[in-house]
Amino acid sequence: MSKNRIKINRKRTSKSDKDFFTQLEENNEDAKSDNSRNENRNKYTRQTFIISLDHAEKLRDFVHTKKLREDYNYTQKQALENALELLFNTVDKIEKRDEAGQ
Repeated sequence: MSKNRIKINRKRTSKSDKDFFTQLEENNEDAKSDNSRNENRNKYTRQTFIISLDHAEKLRDFVHTKKLREDYNYTQKQALENALELLFNTVDKIEKRDEAGQ
């Protein structure tokens, strides 16, 4: 008894040379906004913060709770953005730093 081998031709697609974050940045750059605040909101940067272990755990627990109860796709990034918006809304006008202070 001879064994027949079946050859399966699979269509191969080349993977993009761009990683996820590069594509995310390009998509955000393509998006048009009405004002500069919305334009800046669509751009992201990595920022390092030092926070207490208690706050870090509460943030993780909060996101976990939101995922369980409301939004499965809720992220720590969204939680921080929501918290920062609440913080920024406590001041009527936020003064811009001068170029030397950056």
